[in-house]
Amino acid sequence: MIQLVRNAETECWESIHYLQERDRERLSEELHDNIISQLNIIRLNINTRNGKELNSDLKRSMQLVRELSHNLTPPDLNGIELSDFISDYLVQISKEVEVLYVNHTEQDILISGTIKLNLFRIVQELITNILKHAFATEITVLLRVSVKYLSLVVKDNGRGFPMEKYNKGIGMKNIQSRSRKINAVYKFKTKPEKGTRCIVFLTLNNTKI
Repeated sequence: MIQLVRNAETECWESIHYLQERDRERLSEELHDNIISQLNIIRLNINTRNGKELNSDLKRSMQLVRELSHNLTPPDLNGIELSDFISDYLVQISKEVEVLYVNHTEQDILISGTIKLNLFRIVQELITNILKHAFATEITVLLRVSVKYLSLVVKDNGRGFPMEKYNKGIGMKNIQSRSRKINAVYKFKTKPEKGTRCIVFLTLNNTKI
């Protein structure tokens, strides 16, 4: 029993360390690829673009900083429904790609903050990778919450990827770690040029408030 506890503690710390490093890598990547790149374009064109164009470029840079801050800062989950939490995030994404969000949530279902946060981070991870790698024009998010079960589906119409490579890259370790934290199971379905579908499922073991 003592050894099992030690193993669990070690696994927990390894997961925390991995997620911290993942966030650092993401921050570095976002700063370099998006924000610094955008500011450099403004610098190079400051003498050739008019005030209206520069103002638009600066607003875009500010929006990127806001989105980065929103993605990295642990949100206040008190009093926020999971469905609304996801919806607010998808509003931002809809500026870049067409998004369909379907929510079937029964009334007064108690969902812990841990489940909310980890599911939200899974959604972020999936959509970030869709935007970066899938070349999709449509993303569909389906959320269904009942008294005992919760299911989440994120799918796109992008280029997909070979299943034998699904454990490599695209944040799979992050998704695996967060799914483990909330005792969820997940499954990917994809084919090259046929899009990708990720299904996350967990048992809530709750009763209505």
